[in-house]
Amino acid sequence: MKRRLAIFTLLLLLGIPALAQEQEQEQEQEQKPKTGWKFTPLPNIGYSTDTGLGLGLFSDFYYYGDGSAYPNFLHHLGFAGAYATKGSWYFHAYGDSPTLIPGVRLNGTLTYRDAMVHKFYGFNGIASPYLPELDANVDTRTAWYTLHRRFFRATATAMGSIVGHLDWMGGLVVRHVIHDDIDLERYDSGRSLLLTYRDVGLIRADEFKGGTSLEFKGGVVYDTRDVEASPGKGIFAELYLTANTDLSRWKYNYGQLVAHFRHYVTIFPGRWVFAYHLGFQHQLWGEIPYYALNEMASSFYPYEEMDGLGSRTTVRGIINNRVAAAGYAWANIEFRVTPFKFNLFNQHFDMVLNPFMDICGITRTYRLEEQKAAVSPYPDIPLYQDKKLPIMLSFGIGGKIQMNTNFVMSFDVGRGLDPQVGTWTVSTSSTYLF
Repeated sequence: MKRRLAIFTLLLLLGIPALAQEQEQEQEQEQKPKTGWKFTPLPNIGYSTDTGLGLGLFSDFYYYGDGSAYPNFLHHLGFAGAYATKGSWYFHAYGDSPTLIPGVRLNGTLTYRDAMVHKFYGFNGIASPYLPELDANVDTRTAWYTLHRRFFRATATAMGSIVGHLDWMGGLVVRHVIHDDIDLERYDSGRSLLLTYRDVGLIRADEFKGGTSLEFKGGVVYDTRDVEASPGKGIFAELYLTANTDLSRWKYNYGQLVAHFRHYVTIFPGRWVFAYHLGFQHQLWGEIPYYALNEMASSFYPYEEMDGLGSRTTVRGIINNRVAAAGYAWANIEFRVTPFKFNLFNQHFDMVLNPFMDICGITRTYRLEEQKAAVSPYPDIPLYQDKKLPIMLSFGIGGKIQMNTNFVMSFDVGRGLDPQVGTWTVSTSSTYLF
């Protein structure tokens, strides 16, 4: 079955050039520029392996003015909220305006998320053993990798031109994180990896419950994309420093170097794009509190939570939050194939397929020597395994429905190759991964 699926996918991709050329010549659909405000209030129905079925509402408001900038926009406001069946809910508000202040692009977000079944798999990825039988299970009252997490974030970012396509970028981020043991009666709330890490000293007593931080960030952005929401060509690169100040104790202050390089290459105009993203996030100084390891720095925040290597926001097919360390490097590589374009109800639609490969690794470990020396109070559950930190790979395929270029509904299925860190993951979102 797997061989047949692979052959079918290969034939589909090989046949796309002929299909693209035929459709371009015979019945290419013309997108008419949009003007004024356009909005899409829709039910927020999605699914993620990590959170379950999500039910809620969302709406994107785009302002195109007289249409001369289309398919790019002049202002964008977005609101989303949902409850997920595995025990979490969130609210996320997003604003982005390249034109509100001439010469300066402004971006801001406001996010709150309450996750009663958030996952914690220990430090340093595969160095922490993963025992699937200890994951959340009502029958055995097991929730070894589960905790209750509440998260608040407010961000503000500004960008302006230096020369040509090179911009400066600066911003502020306020975060407040609260961690606690799982409080659902159907699980054994007195036995978990979180509590064990605290008891053996891998998590300090003063950081166990979480904390509040203020982040300053500044750097440069290089952007030559033709269309922001779904680029067909161009480069979008970022290089910046973050300085995080611990407002709770003035103890866990740290700085990071963050780099992103996204490249979009047109193979067949309007039909086939090769896209890849190289990401890097590395601690340079200070000490990161354990609860901030999985917060991925970003110049903008399209998701309610940029949370950890793995799953829908970074590396598809890797278990969400499975890789927690002080430094990461990762890559996303995919083809974006558009076999169908059509107009319906005066709206333009594109149907996109994107087979992908994702790669990730650790560039700086976190409390690794302490982890090696820690003695587990449970002889059958080790806290460390002597395995090299590998390059982790995953493969998969996604599907996209684009309406008027900027509105994107995305569906991705991925599989990690190493069962210690990867699994089948399924996720939906309202944008491309990158």
